[in-house]
Amino acid sequence: MAKYRWETVTGSTWTAGTDANVSMSLSGDKASMGLVEIADPDDNNDFEKGDVNHGLIETADLGMLQTGTIQHDGWGASPDWMLESVKITNDEDGRTWLAGVNAELKGGQPKRLVFSLIDRGQYDVRLRQAKIDAEKKRKDADIADRQAEQERLQQEADQAAAEGAAELARQKAELQQQLARAKNQAELDKLRNQINQAGGAAPPLSNTGPVAGMLRTYELFGVQGGRVVPLLSAVQFGSGRVSVTPGSQVMVTDQANEGSGLAGVPGRWQASAGGRSPADLGLDSDKGVLASDGRTAWPLSGQFLTQLFGSNWRQTVY
Repeated sequence: MAKYRWETVTGSTWTAGTDANVSMSLSGDKASMGLVEIADPDDNNDFEKGDVNHGLIETADLGMLQTGTIQHDGWGASPDWMLESVKITNDEDGRTWLAGVNAELKGGQPKRLVFSLIDRGQYDVRLRQAKIDAEKKRKDADIADRQAEQERLQQEADQAAAEGAAELARQKAELQQQLARAKNQAELDKLRNQINQAGGAAPPLSNTGPVAGMLRTYELFGVQGGRVVPLLSAVQFGSGRVSVTPGSQVMVTDQANEGSGLAGVPGRWQASAGGRSPADLGLDSDKGVLASDGRTAWPLSGQFLTQLFGSNWRQTVY
């Protein structure tokens, strides 16, 4: 909303004044205002001869005033009104427009007003300030946009760094698992070598091996906490001797559904012994003994069984 102060100047001739009700309309380059009744709040008998009357109108911002109308309703005795001029002032920036009339207004006959700008007031200063404010607002918005873009890029960089760190941690954990498996495999290979050394060097392959259907295979396996484990998990080596690990038991079976499934008739001897006869390893020719490290099966020698069970190992195994 905008505020406009109006000023009317009544002529000074004897019959110039009027007691009629006066109305005015205004039109600018932005908007128009319809007829509104005007009256001087500081004068009980306004629009008399020689009077300069004032008042305030609140309406939409009309922009630069251009035209308007002023009229009265013809009320009272001798209502004709000799009007010299109408002046309008924008109460916010001080712009002032003047419309000369110098005519007698009859009741109900509107007089067209044509305004001329006579004082720009603070309009130009306020216009420049508005441009400065708009430019500052635009620059502030640009700065805010750049800051927001920088924050977005930083967030993306932080997210990428976090994802990279997570991927690095995943690969590191995977490599650590591979290293642990390699160490375990190296330890199992070492134990297997110790077993082979404890059993002595294997003699050359024999051509007198048993017929597969006549061979019975036995398996040695461990039990820890009621759970079946490979033999290497249940025995330990020291000073060239083989002994049972504390808390473990060494079991023997000739049944395919026990241990690691190596035993039976004929069992897995032929696949694990590389064509050797049990007799080549100090066993009975028709009885082979196997063990496993959890992945690979291999034959056990009579010497190894002697170290583990004593010289009467056959009574324990067979």
